[in-house]
Amino acid sequence: MANVEHNSKLNQLLIDIGRSMLQYVGHCSSWSSRSHVAMEQEFPKIVAVQQQHVAQLSELLTERRWTIDFGGFPASFTDLHFLSLKYLLKLILKNQDEILAALEEAVHTSVDDPEASTLIGEILKSEQQITVRLKELATTGVGAAA
Repeated sequence: MANVEHNSKLNQLLIDIGRSMLQYVGHCSSWSSRSHVAMEQEFPKIVAVQQQHVAQLSELLTERRWTIDFGGFPASFTDLHFLSLKYLLKLILKNQDEILAALEEAVHTSVDDPEASTLIGEILKSEQQITVRLKELATTGVGAAA
């Protein structure tokens, strides 16, 4: 049976990802210019991929009969409505770096929980891909589809 520390860490990762800047911006009213059509079209897809990570973590915690805390968005995010997606990408990328650091740390601390370690590793790889794509969009506003 998975130990309480691992489940607690998994729940914290669920909160970090589920209440990330990317998820918040996915819910709020942002805008983009016509020159950033690719960004506007891809953004919901990227948000959905990250939402899937929350679902995966939630599923594992549910299997382990852990009472899940989904957390809340930080109050500091509430000022971010009606800003350009291009501007918000800088903030999203900063938050993504924090998420990647938390996932990398969790991979190392969960080695004695193979199920959690495997899932965290998969999510880490996917979050790295999300971050690369967001950086491409931030740099160019366009680009090949993800």
